[in-house]
Amino acid sequence: MTGPRRRQRRFPPEFRIHPPQEQPTAAVGEPEPAPADLDDRTVAEVATRMWRVLKRFSGDEESRAQRMAVRDLTAISDRLGEAGVHVQGHDGISWDPGMSLKALAYEPRPHLERETVVETERPTIYRGERCIQFGHVIIGVPEEGQGDGTGNH
Repeated sequence: MTGPRRRQRRFPPEFRIHPPQEQPTAAVGEPEPAPADLDDRTVAEVATRMWRVLKRFSGDEESRAQRMAVRDLTAISDRLGEAGVHVQGHDGISWDPGMSLKALAYEPRPHLERETVVETERPTIYRGERCIQFGHVIIGVPEEGQGDGTGNH
């Protein structure tokens, strides 16, 4: 035993620095497997709550505390992304009834030309390649007298 390992023996075991463990690395371009130690419901709940807080803090005026919270929440979001958990909001996209989203309500809105997601109540969450939570959205529809004139929505 030579070098740094020998020097570590001078200290009690609880103060010794252990050599780094080799960790297998994923092949380039290959997605990292989803963590298996948390169930999908827990992951979806944590990701949803993180998304909601980030959405609330997205206003124009921010205090120092809000900026710090946003920075921490963004770091959590990034780490979840690295672990294969992706959160997807749907605000502003065109609505198609065939989408894998649950429409909670249809609301008439001015200045809309077609049905559009105006608010995401619950985001869609993917864990690896699997969808573990479908999004819940509110759909804005053109007010009467606007849009295609059919009155359908």
